[in-house]
Amino acid sequence: MILTSRPSAALRAGLLGLSLLLSGAALAQDTVTLRFVQTNDIDRMSAEKGRGGFARLAAVVKEEKAKGNAFFVHAGDTISPSLLSGFDKGAHIIDILNRMGVDAMVPGNHEFDLGPDAFRARMKEARFDVLATNIIDGNGLPENTKADKMVEVQGVKVGFFGLTTEDTPIASSPGDIKFASTIDTARTKAKELREKGVDIVVALAHTPLEVDMIVARSAGVDVIIGGHDEHLLAFYDGKVVLSESESQGNYINVVELAVTKTTKDGKTSVSWTPNFRIVDSAGVKPDPEIEAVVKGYEDKLSKELDVEIGVTETPLDSRRATVRGGEAAIGNLIADALKSSVGADVAITNGGGIRADKQYEAGQMLTRRDILAEMPFGNTTVLLEVKGEQIKAALENGVSQVRELGGRFPQVSGIVAEVDLKEPVGSRVKSVRINGEPLDPAKTYKLATNDFMARGGDGYRAFVDAKSLIDVSASQLMASQVIDYVAKAGKVAPKVEGRIVLR
Repeated sequence: MILTSRPSAALRAGLLGLSLLLSGAALAQDTVTLRFVQTNDIDRMSAEKGRGGFARLAAVVKEEKAKGNAFFVHAGDTISPSLLSGFDKGAHIIDILNRMGVDAMVPGNHEFDLGPDAFRARMKEARFDVLATNIIDGNGLPENTKADKMVEVQGVKVGFFGLTTEDTPIASSPGDIKFASTIDTARTKAKELREKGVDIVVALAHTPLEVDMIVARSAGVDVIIGGHDEHLLAFYDGKVVLSESESQGNYINVVELAVTKTTKDGKTSVSWTPNFRIVDSAGVKPDPEIEAVVKGYEDKLSKELDVEIGVTETPLDSRRATVRGGEAAIGNLIADALKSSVGADVAITNGGGIRADKQYEAGQMLTRRDILAEMPFGNTTVLLEVKGEQIKAALENGVSQVRELGGRFPQVSGIVAEVDLKEPVGSRVKSVRINGEPLDPAKTYKLATNDFMARGGDGYRAFVDAKSLIDVSASQLMASQVIDYVAKAGKVAPKVEGRIVLR
């Protein structure tokens, strides 16, 4: 005989109530903290004035990864422009990044500066995920790149994809490589990742800030890790995070997301809150392993590059705002060297091609390294036969983005131009003189410029159909011509003298 006991009516009612309560309750998992450690626009290997460079960046990455759930993400522009890239086409940068544990990177426009073959070669060498979502090479993605990447962290699914600016064919040299719409790509890929169950969608976006904001407002992403503008930026509008880490590893943004997944009635919802930490690398002790690698590369260059060539008797300033925002003494020096080297009537070079972002004191000795750091792209000087009207059209293009600090700003020799910035783009150049004489629209002039601009780079379409007197196959490195120009003179004294007068 088996005796059983039954719960009382009161107890049965209580259990039923508890069951009903639990069936309607939201069951939440523990909060998961994700960390995105960001860099972008870094091509300088070493620190400058105690800040930036790969060794300090590597130290921050290691520290954050030790905390767990951390992704090291790179928002592009890295294999160029740099001093050593002029020699090895960026191979040293990929070697360093391979040692640093990159989780995902999007190519920036500068990944194409050295041509499509160099881009393809560097991508093949990468031992990390390169997300080239809107890049089309032939019939598909570039070799050894991906359209997206999905990772699960403690039940939270994270999806990454990459956006490379559509301006790359204008700003760089991708050859036959194409770029699909960044905004359309973002919308399509974000939807696709959501349909695959991704909880947090991350766009690595090497795009202008105005494009970043359109993506933020309309593409359905959660996080945008941005590059290209070189801002130090931490933005959150209640729905989307946007981060950018200035440049050169000077600052490292760490974006933290506290993510909670909740299940109710069989449906799962995800909520998260952000936290931003901006690390000033000046206070970071360099990682010894990466520091040793960087030193090895620097030592290989020093013997050849640290050779004195001449003195500048006047101060020089190659900072971004200076060379892109107006006439600059160093721009005059470079343009004068190009004009002299090929026997041109005039010379125009783009301020965005002057890259070292530094100042030189009056009386400072210049070295080969200084000049190559200013012109790291490996551009050559071509000599074109152009009409006066083409020169004016080129100058109009050059001053079309002054307020935006566009890289197309013209640094010139043999030219004096008056510009009214209050006028509409295309109607700003009010007068032009060529070697003291008024520009004749119908007259033919010999113009020196770089090969990038000669093929229409930075919007210089006026030069595309010009007759070549010295073409690329017969041209010489700009940097070598400037080095020879300074070395021959022994002393140079360039200054701002009213070649481009902005009103």
